[in-house]
Amino acid sequence: MPFFRLAPLLLVVACTGPAKDDTGTPDTDTDTDTDTDVEPAAVWDEHRVSTSSTLNGVYASGDGVYVAGTGAGAFVGGATDWTALITGVADDEDFSDLWGQGVAGSLELVAPATSGNVARFTGGFWNNEDLGTANHEGVGGSGTSALYVVSWGGIFAFDGSAWAFEAPPSDARLNDVWAIGADAIAVGEGGVILRRADGVWTAMTSGVTADLNAVSGVSLNDVWAVGADGVALHFDGTAWTSTATAVDEALWAVFAPASDAVYAVGSAGTALVWDGTAWIALPTGVDNNLYAVHGANSTNVWAVGNRGMVLQYKAR
Repeated sequence: MPFFRLAPLLLVVACTGPAKDDTGTPDTDTDTDTDTDVEPAAVWDEHRVSTSSTLNGVYASGDGVYVAGTGAGAFVGGATDWTALITGVADDEDFSDLWGQGVAGSLELVAPATSGNVARFTGGFWNNEDLGTANHEGVGGSGTSALYVVSWGGIFAFDGSAWAFEAPPSDARLNDVWAIGADAIAVGEGGVILRRADGVWTAMTSGVTADLNAVSGVSLNDVWAVGADGVALHFDGTAWTSTATAVDEALWAVFAPASDAVYAVGSAGTALVWDGTAWIALPTGVDNNLYAVHGANSTNVWAVGNRGMVLQYKAR
């Protein structure tokens, strides 16, 4: 496969992007008292990318924020400006997720595409690999010698040198995967949860039938999965239990850097944090669907979504 050097292609200023969307449902409150409804103040800062791409993946490193999305859109930037990345993937393909580790010279990125391609950045170059199965949905792992890509057609494992197909125990459509070393957990449609142990994938009991869109964990005894209708499940190493989020919007992504700092984002600008006891709303001030969330640490978190939306949350 050809290699492509990481190079600036387009520089766009995003910190003062287009005005926020104003397409939400109007307030129909008919109270006759003197009180007025006031939207909660946004606690996220907006750093939109000037692109029509829907951003489906984000990796926040110590020296930059990387995002990827539809139309093979990929950018690096942060609070000031954004530069397009030359990945070598044709713009008629869509990146569905983004995984990363390291910074600067040690930076490694993996972006699966819905066409079957996986764009992998390592050693300063992009390498595109066609795994032969369309509809790649998610990527996860704790290092480049133990990476997993899940799709609607199965699971692929990367050992540092090559991808190998691994058959799931059912034909469920899988949406995301999280892993520590060789152990992994994947989630998908209809409440499906699979666990990889000793090289074998087996089904787990989720207790729900809602589609599960994302999974992330602190450890194998502290894992979170989120999905349709505001569903949020926690795994304690023994069983999955449901937690109340007080929202009914679809949750599309979750990031769990610590047991008392778990972030979930979803439709209509929904953003939540689990503080170790309960889910708390983190008003975004936007109505964009948010499809991915990641942070350089537990107090500096980035969320991305449709119409080039990028948001940053800094915990006080």
